[in-house]
Amino acid sequence: MSAASDTRRLARGGDTAGSALWLMAPALAIYAVFTLFPVALTFWLSFTDSAGFNTPANFVGLDNYGKAARDPIIWQSLGHTFLWLLYHVVLAGGLGLVLALAIGGLRRTQVFFRTAFFLPHLVSLAVVGVIWANIYDPFFGLLNTALTEVGLGSWSQGWLSDPALVLFSVNIASSWQGFGLYMLLFIAGLQNIDHSLYDAAEVDGATAFQKLIYVTLPGLREVTTFVASLAMINGLKGFATVFVMTNGGPFYQSELITTYIYRLAFQSQDHGLAAVLCILLSVLAITITVVFNHWRGRLSR
Repeated sequence: MSAASDTRRLARGGDTAGSALWLMAPALAIYAVFTLFPVALTFWLSFTDSAGFNTPANFVGLDNYGKAARDPIIWQSLGHTFLWLLYHVVLAGGLGLVLALAIGGLRRTQVFFRTAFFLPHLVSLAVVGVIWANIYDPFFGLLNTALTEVGLGSWSQGWLSDPALVLFSVNIASSWQGFGLYMLLFIAGLQNIDHSLYDAAEVDGATAFQKLIYVTLPGLREVTTFVASLAMINGLKGFATVFVMTNGGPFYQSELITTYIYRLAFQSQDHGLAAVLCILLSVLAITITVVFNHWRGRLSR
């Protein structure tokens, strides 16, 4: 009797597994076509001298990886990418934290400010690039005009033509588009802090600054690590803003890995080297994700 029931259970389990596979088949097929196949194709192209889909792709082994190691622009764009990530975390993440602390305690007007500060996040990065390119215009732009009007005309700069300022200037535009999302995440974190901790701190005579240091910031620790990791990943998507505002110039001083991939693939038609940089960018994104997840895991223990 038990053997027969075991057989029936196994049969039912096999039917359930088969049904599940049939139900998952369309999603798996879409995932294979639009994710696994492009990844495999990119990996294969990195070992060829492909110059486009209508040209022969000959196997060249590790030549593209050697070219990547010897290309000074790749190393320069990689350094710019790390600097871009740092700027984005500090500017976008920092501004999101400051605004969350400023409006987190409001009651009647918090919804208005949350909505107003989140609106830039709804604008595409390409449009943001166009808006800020006009703001930075050295002759008719809002920034230099405002500096001149308040008597600070000597501070006027060629914000997008000065090699020392261009990357920071473009990152401000990108961070302006992204800070609203981080602000909402910090506000959600503030709402999850036990208010009795603030009451206990007041009983102990803590000042507002001490409550910020010893209650608020520790309570936001997990949210902060999540925002930092999210900002790093989002920072890797800096292509649109840089491409619209500077196209990597002047003299490659705002070139990122993403913009150089575009330049190699669609301007130089060097798909093999571009594929190597795509793999490098993927490894960078995976590394950042793993490191921050490990960091969050250690902090939550």
